[in-house]
Amino acid sequence: MSLTLNELDDYTLILIFSALSIPDIQTLRRVCRRLWYISMQHAVWLNACKTHILQENIPFPSFPLSSLRSRELEQLTMRAYHLGLNWRAESTRLRLLRTVPGNTGAIEEIKFLRTAGKSWIVTISRGIWSDLCLWDYGTMQPVGHWSPGRAIFNGMAINSDQSSMAVIAISVRHSSHSVIEILSLVSESSPSQISFRSITTLETRYKPVSLRGDIIALSDHDSDTSVMNWKTGNQYLLRSPDTWQDKPLHVAFAAGNVFVVRSRSVCMFAEPPLLPPSDETPANLPYSSTSFGWVDGISLSEGPVVRCTEKDPPLLSLLVRTKGDDPWSLKDQLQVFMVNNGPPTESSTGLLRETSSTVSIPPPKLALAASLTCPNRGPLHCSDIVLGRYGSAVWVLPADRSIAGLISEHVHLQTVPVPASNQTLVVAAFPGPLSNEAQIKASIENEEGSSWSCLDYDEERGLIALGSATGNITIFSL
Repeated sequence: MSLTLNELDDYTLILIFSALSIPDIQTLRRVCRRLWYISMQHAVWLNACKTHILQENIPFPSFPLSSLRSRELEQLTMRAYHLGLNWRAESTRLRLLRTVPGNTGAIEEIKFLRTAGKSWIVTISRGIWSDLCLWDYGTMQPVGHWSPGRAIFNGMAINSDQSSMAVIAISVRHSSHSVIEILSLVSESSPSQISFRSITTLETRYKPVSLRGDIIALSDHDSDTSVMNWKTGNQYLLRSPDTWQDKPLHVAFAAGNVFVVRSRSVCMFAEPPLLPPSDETPANLPYSSTSFGWVDGISLSEGPVVRCTEKDPPLLSLLVRTKGDDPWSLKDQLQVFMVNNGPPTESSTGLLRETSSTVSIPPPKLALAASLTCPNRGPLHCSDIVLGRYGSAVWVLPADRSIAGLISEHVHLQTVPVPASNQTLVVAAFPGPLSNEAQIKASIENEEGSSWSCLDYDEERGLIALGSATGNITIFSL
């Protein structure tokens, strides 16, 4: 005797849904109201997410799945499914979501921020003085501002721990001194109004580079990096090779190592213990360091590029935009390096350190994984590049400085037409779950008269945010 679907119990129907692909789930749920109700169960989308998203290495937000409600899990799974299809299609689509005109001055930094289950965009803009602005991602309306007045901001770090009360660390340069403010978000009486509250102030000339829970990494522009618990004051000092004006870019922690990435050097340290504050903190020297020469940007992916087939995935990944040895070259190289665990060697186990501790773990090794060539068209107004842990990356190509040549309206009797050239947003994928080879997947030109000055990229949601010198914010979606 055969049974119809409507005669099966709920548990059996959930098992049937669990065996279906995501498009088939969408089709079957339309058959009747009961199947629609069954398809809304958390177990259905939990299985769909694990089977068709996570096991397929499609970018997905790093939330615990059990913490998401059924509707939220369904929406995130469907969004990730379409994002995966877009990445693996022959022609990846890049669409403009919105452009928000700004009146806060030129935007110098823009970051995605996720905390307490909500999504925001944070910008630093400068008029006469600097201003920190919080934007609601859904409405793209400003919901909070912070500025101490008569001060300039010199960099910020977003907390990677979404559960921490400390959300942002920001460097504030006053007329006579510099400090770092640790800020949290506080909801006002209205849900649409959020204020920043200073939790603590650190008296230092260093700038924040990384913030992970209670641990903050601060660096100067030459060689020193201080890693500190901002609650207790315990810290240790890392000293890179002494290079002049070596701008700090990233500090990451992995497998008992600390990686300090600067514009002219990459150093690897054995992670020392945090020490109580004292007048003289001993300096730890790197056991390995390298330089990429003349570079226009470095991005570090703290979560390694994911590959299903790798037994020992890389600790970290670096994307470097290099200019090469030829200063007249019209091409730039974008190279991805993997930091892998390797067997210990005599040169790497003996650390050049001012402290007496030794290393018992194999030192990581840096290896070139893939590269892309892009035209070197002119000076960079936006030097930001972002590499995600799934191997995708975004950057901005400058406008072509040679497009007009020596043509000038003041030396010709007749008007000579000059073709327009604008900045170009580039989306690429390097070898990994989203692509088998390094390739540019999509690009889009900026509007004439607008100049992007900074960007951030949320790989898990397929979103790109760009700030401009005119104060505008532009959001693209993959």
